[in-house]
Amino acid sequence: MILLLSGCMVLNNWFFWEEKWMPISNATAAFILFFYLLFQIFTSNPFLTFDVEPNNGTDLNPLLQDPLLAIHPPVLFTGYVLYAITFSLVIAGMFRGFGKELFKKLKFWAGLSWFTLTLAILLGSIWAYYELGWGGYWFWDPVENIVLLPWLAGTAFTHSLIYSKNKILLSWMVFLGISTFLLSILGSFIVRSGILNSVHSFASDPSRGVFLLSLFAIFAFSSLGLFFSKSVLLKSNWPELMSKQYLLLLNNIVLLVILLIVFLGTLYPIVTEVFYEQKLSIGPDYFSSLISPLVFVLIGLFLAEQFLSNLKANKKNTLLLLGVFALIFLVLFGTDLSPINLSLIFVFLVLVILLMRALVELTTTKDIKIMHKVLGHLSVVMLTLAVLVNHQYSESIDVKLKPGDQVEFSGSTLKLNSINIEGKENFDTVVARFSVNETSNEKSLISEKRVYKVGGVITSETGISTSIIKDYHIVLGDRYQDGSWSIRFSINYGIMMIWISSIILLLSMLYGTIRRHGY
Repeated sequence: MILLLSGCMVLNNWFFWEEKWMPISNATAAFILFFYLLFQIFTSNPFLTFDVEPNNGTDLNPLLQDPLLAIHPPVLFTGYVLYAITFSLVIAGMFRGFGKELFKKLKFWAGLSWFTLTLAILLGSIWAYYELGWGGYWFWDPVENIVLLPWLAGTAFTHSLIYSKNKILLSWMVFLGISTFLLSILGSFIVRSGILNSVHSFASDPSRGVFLLSLFAIFAFSSLGLFFSKSVLLKSNWPELMSKQYLLLLNNIVLLVILLIVFLGTLYPIVTEVFYEQKLSIGPDYFSSLISPLVFVLIGLFLAEQFLSNLKANKKNTLLLLGVFALIFLVLFGTDLSPINLSLIFVFLVLVILLMRALVELTTTKDIKIMHKVLGHLSVVMLTLAVLVNHQYSESIDVKLKPGDQVEFSGSTLKLNSINIEGKENFDTVVARFSVNETSNEKSLISEKRVYKVGGVITSETGISTSIIKDYHIVLGDRYQDGSWSIRFSINYGIMMIWISSIILLLSMLYGTIRRHGY
């Protein structure tokens, strides 16, 4: 983190050292760098040695012995560091004013930070899906949630920069830039302090937590104090009612409401334990029930923005959009369907509208450069649709099987072919080989149950067969006295579409960020 922040400071100075806001930006970044150096020296010094040399060292946590975990944490903290650069630029703007070049740099660093944090979340979701063994990619775990907080704030911050040329929502943009950085520090504090139990917590130390909390308090009081003291200088134009800028403001407000829901749901157990001495766990249902409607509000706002864009650009396209709107209302309110099916239809129709918009853009403007915006929002709707399909149609079953046994489930036949015990360099493993048959199409899967020689930790390695429509997901459980094994067999729909839509979103982010910098 320290080397990366230093490198980003050098890169910033290489291109913009003559700008009047650079000294303040450098001073702010150096201040952040100084505190993280203190953190490194006094709480996480990598050069400290044991007083007594141990006979045998402890091995790495088995869950971390995965190639993806060599990438995910560095990418995540890279996103945090990059938001320190946007924070320093925002602070400089409050002192020196927000000019054209400063907005250009803010857009570049905000886009790069957002891209990096999104990539980290995607990598973590993929790892959780195949490594943790419960068949999901997001569980609303405290550490997952704490990463989502700066991502939500960063999403709002990046979108607030869209209308920066006219200085619309300037104070709002500054507040979001500060909040995103503060939430990044808060995320580091939650993970490193160990105050919340999580399947993602592998290295916690109360002394590090105290230091990071102090760092959070220092930057929160100083930056927010500066923000409110400069509020007179940050007067900005507010958007007209029902304009595109107004819809953007509503979009940001909804994002912050989602952020508040996640924040309260994640930290409320700490409050109950400190003040009431009661341990409380808030499950996924709390987050899903409150956030799901707001996601559809976001999609609706984006749909309204598309309507306004077409209204100004092409009245024929507007009439076509109105027809699709009428179809949506006819389907949603003229049929007796369950909420989840209504949601699927709604998101699917929005996806159709966006595809129409993309075709119109290509045929009328023939400007591929603006397609990253359309593809970015298209991928978000695709992602929402894939998540809904996964939630609605995925199934799982827990069974007991002996080698040679088979079971019918949801049109597929699962057979346990063999069980073998194998010895590896640092663990012993039970290897179960399965076959899944569906309409004469056979797939082979392998699931393992490992016992690590140092520490005796037991882990399950999932067996996964992936296709564009659905995944077969198998987890080997415990052995019973009669020689049978407990097995969880899941059929997960839409997983590949979740990964594909996420990758499209990342590519559109990256292209937009590079294009803004003039490449």
